Amino acid sequence: MTFNEETSNATITLKGRDGVNRATATVSQTPVKLTLNPASIVFENGQPNQTATVTVGTTNDGTISSGLTVSPQSKDWFIASVSGNKVIVKTTTENDTGVTRPDEITITYKGTSIKISVKQNCDFNPNQTVNIGGVEWMRYNLAKSRLEGTTTFATKLPSECADDPIKTKSHGRFYQWDIGNKSWPSTEISVTDWDKTNPPTQNVSWLESNDPCPLGYHVPTQEEFLSLKNNTTQTNAGGWSASDYGYKIFKNGNASLELPAIGYRNDSTGSLKEQGTSGNYWTASSYDGIKAGVVMLFYEQSISLFNSYYKSCGRSIRCVKN
Repeated sequence: MTFNEETSNATITLKGRDGVNRATATVSQTPVKLTLNPASIVFENGQPNQTATVTVGTTNDGTISSGLTVSPQSKDWFIASVSGNKVIVKTTTENDTGVTRPDEITITYKGTSIKISVKQNCDFNPNQTVNIGGVEWMRYNLAKSRLEGTTTFATKLPSECADDPIKTKSHGRFYQWDIGNKSWPSTEISVTDWDKTNPPTQNVSWLESNDPCPLGYHVPTQEEFLSLKNNTTQTNAGGWSASDYGYKIFKNGNASLELPAIGYRNDSTGSLKEQGTSGNYWTASSYDGIKAGVVMLFYEQSISLFNSYYKSCGRSIRCVKN
């Protein structure tokens, strides 16, 4: 990429004492013309500590050894610096937003400035699904429902959390049965604003209007969870302890789902229970239409559909496509 500006021209007029023009002279200044290689920066994998270098040259001013500047030198996800005739850009945070981060920097040398685009792609696709037994399952736990605002999900699979044995980025948040407009954190042992009121008893299944999943998706029925169990082989990974969370892998051919065992929240106090040792996932089904909401429950050595006596417990949600 080459940056070219128009040559600047100025006319000087010489006047005599009598005010009559005696002569004119034209002065021109050709600006420095910059070349950039590459012409833009794209960080493909969305990870921190990735570096890209832009070499800056000129077509009419020789080799740059000093005097090059870049701005801004820092943003929320990258830093930029200069070394001789090179601009170095380094990512500082992971892009787990689900979309590309676009930005730009300005390179300046001897009064000539040029903008260059800088992008950080995201290797996390929040709408990515896995088809098992004819059911399209989300790959990630639900973190924030559409009824709370913009839908978000956990941003990593448990197997991608090697730097964190708690596997926090795979958790998502806890929900109470048939309540989709409020969720609870997955790591705090206790909470102060817990609602222990059981959801309305007349609802025999999770109402569509209360469904926290994004449009086009829903909380799975017990039949869909049973299909997942019957159409896969299940293996265990992780430590299955409070210091090294376990997770269950459901595999069918090349398709697989990972469900972290992040425990649940107690119905009366909201305190965190069985963290790292059990997985508790709500279904949209109600066992008796009064209190029991059906749960996909698993431990390291077992997996079953369980009738949870209290719908006011806080449990995980894994959405499926309509």
